[in-house]
Amino acid sequence: MQTRFLSHIKHRIILMFTAAALLAAAFSCGSLLLPSVGFPEDVPNLRTTPKGTIEYLFRAYEDKRIDLFIELLPKNKNFRFFISPDYSNEYVATRGPEAAIQTISDSQYHYVRDGNYYYWGHESELAKHRNLFNLADAIEFREYPIIDDERDFRYRVNKDNDTTHVEVRMTSGELCIGFRDTLYCTQKNGQMQVFLLEREVDRTSGEKLWVIRDWFDLNSI
Repeated sequence: MQTRFLSHIKHRIILMFTAAALLAAAFSCGSLLLPSVGFPEDVPNLRTTPKGTIEYLFRAYEDKRIDLFIELLPKNKNFRFFISPDYSNEYVATRGPEAAIQTISDSQYHYVRDGNYYYWGHESELAKHRNLFNLADAIEFREYPIIDDERDFRYRVNKDNDTTHVEVRMTSGELCIGFRDTLYCTQKNGQMQVFLLEREVDRTSGEKLWVIRDWFDLNSI
């Protein structure tokens, strides 16, 4: 069981984006340390902006809070995590014929090339993160990512000229996960993560907040 979990952690690290948190990670004698304080609770919701939504994701990871992560996924459960073509064969080998695949055309996204991409959905993503947050001793982002300038975000509008979606790209970074006496880190300068965010009405506040509709891991593209 432990071997299987360690293998899962290694694979999940590869598939996850390697971005940096707003608070710098601190390391001492090779040990991973969590930040002493989190984000203030009495500030406007970060998810009112696309950039803030990604920062909200940072917080969910570093605080290992599944409740925050759930808020980032659409309520209609149409979330999809698209696997890097680099790892498609490994994924299919473990999932077999049940592995879902989607044909993407380059007209649908600005940063994603056309092709066939394997993906998993809402329930699988939540299960992976519950396991990760529960079993990891610490999760930190050691290196700041390169995030496109907000002026380069790709917005989509509907026929009424209302903004409905935005495509956000991030590259590089380093993610570390501590499990017992082992620290798993990855750093890939060629890594790219693309998020397609959409707006939905928050059931509590009535605000239109951003959530993650599609998440692409594009290591080799």
